[in-house]
Amino acid sequence: MKKTILSATLLACISLFSCSKPGDATVQRAMKLYQAGDYDNAISLFNESLGEDSSYSPELIYSFIANVYLQEDDFENALVFQEKSTSLRPEYHNLISLGMTYHMLGEDGKAEESYKKALFLEPKRAEAPASLGALYLGQNKFTEAVDYLTQAAEKDGKIAVIHANLGIAYAALGKEGKSEEEFEAAEKLKCKNLDDFKEKAEELSKKARP
Repeated sequence: MKKTILSATLLACISLFSCSKPGDATVQRAMKLYQAGDYDNAISLFNESLGEDSSYSPELIYSFIANVYLQEDDFENALVFQEKSTSLRPEYHNLISLGMTYHMLGEDGKAEESYKKALFLEPKRAEAPASLGALYLGQNKFTEAVDYLTQAAEKDGKIAVIHANLGIAYAALGKEGKSEEEFEAAEKLKCKNLDDFKEKAEELSKKARP
């Protein structure tokens, strides 16, 4: 999934820029190396391009480098370049990705801050509140989780995992009827690993019963 998204991003950039500046060719060579799975040399060329005159902005190149590191599950190095990119230009999807990296590294306070910045930038989109809801769910803050997941579902009701997470959160609060409704919605949307969500909900539901 990560490779598909990143490949699409890089291919889109190839179509947007011509080799009119020296650094453009370097970036596009790096993109081709990435597509070939040569991540180390791709990163080396992306870094080289930062010192050249290029149509690609530094924050975009930093984002490319971060995404290559994410492809390798190297979260520490990815974080360095995500922070560089978002410090120059906070962008919605990059802030979501930054939040996820913070979470993977156990820095949930910073993850929360990043998701909230994304929500502020694009209040009508579902990914930021969905990410906040999932974060709070993992912290057993079930009321907060329901609040943000409900916001996310209202913005985009066709994301299956939002409904599955709501099913868990409602179960944890002892609202089994609402939990079932959300799981039914998740099932209609063909949520992957739905049984795992239901198992977690049942576990929490038992704890919520008097």
